[in-house]
Amino acid sequence: MREKNNPRAEIDAIDDELLRLLNRRAKIALRVGEVKRRNDTSLCDHHREREVLDRLCQQNSGPLDEQNVTSIFQRIIDESLHIQQRTFPAVADTDQAEARSASFVENGRIAFLGERGTFSEEAVIELLGENSERVPRPTFEELFSAIGEGSADYILAPLENSLVGSVHRCHDLLLESSLSIKAEIILPISHFLIGCPGVSLASIETVESHPVALAQCERFFAANPHLKRAAANDTAGSVRRVCESGDLSRAAIAGKRAAAIYGGVILQEHLEDHAENFTRFVLLAPNSNVSEKGDKISLIVRLANRPGALHDALRPFVRRGIDLLKIESRPIQGRPWQYIFFFDLQAPASESELRGALEEIREQAEEVRFLGRYSSTKISNK
Repeated sequence: MREKNNPRAEIDAIDDELLRLLNRRAKIALRVGEVKRRNDTSLCDHHREREVLDRLCQQNSGPLDEQNVTSIFQRIIDESLHIQQRTFPAVADTDQAEARSASFVENGRIAFLGERGTFSEEAVIELLGENSERVPRPTFEELFSAIGEGSADYILAPLENSLVGSVHRCHDLLLESSLSIKAEIILPISHFLIGCPGVSLASIETVESHPVALAQCERFFAANPHLKRAAANDTAGSVRRVCESGDLSRAAIAGKRAAAIYGGVILQEHLEDHAENFTRFVLLAPNSNVSEKGDKISLIVRLANRPGALHDALRPFVRRGIDLLKIESRPIQGRPWQYIFFFDLQAPASESELRGALEEIREQAEEVRFLGRYSSTKISNK
């Protein structure tokens, strides 16, 4: 039996009552969650939560301050949401799941980076087939201007490599454009040492390729310290120049397909430092369709320059169990030390949860641009 005027005993009694009331509240929240899931409504209603928190702060008489009240009851609300999610998990619609896994097929001219035989062209072929109409473009700037100039209907751009990270120039050009992502392909990258007919490994003095390709073959150059590196605009163009020159002291690093196109001789295979070497390419188009199906979603988000802005922007996804696959920041030109963010999300099973998350982040951020919802295709190592 608890003693009177014993603060510890009083706290224990209050805690016991709080626990009873919290479990009662959780049971009511489960009833609400059942109705929401049956009606395909998001379990997380941030408007209702804000009303609850505002009402409690207005009624608060202290000594807890507004921040204390908000923190405590926000945690209670979050735990109620977790119970709802665990009890009523979202189930993906079968038709939607099939639509998301379907291959992307589109007619039109596809611009890619570099000359014939580059990994970019190989990615186009893997995604859209050998009969696709492909348009080579020598630089990133010319690649992203191809649609506006009327020379292509789509472009395929490399956004990220698993070894060297993001292709920042492509992110910046995508930010400056109004293009949307229609599909994604992840291509394994294998590098080959290629020379002109009659060449031997012993005769080579200089190796030419794109700087990224050269950087992915450090072990090869460490084993052959006498070889000089020559940076070039693209891998396949390096093979073409080497083969056209007939110079037995020169070689290039590129994909196997470039050797076949330009008549080169493969001297050594798989120069890459790591076998798990992949590049992520995205197919870009001038129109956006938010209702498209796919397993991935990409956003561009500009946040307010205030403490906690990134935390607040991530919270709508975290609370709904939406997986954030990647976040990439890029500086905003003309606004030093301010950044814009690229979000890649795993599309959730529940469409209502996705709608709720997008609505909430639009309220948190200064600007949200929907880049696209799309399917991702990963090509296995051959």
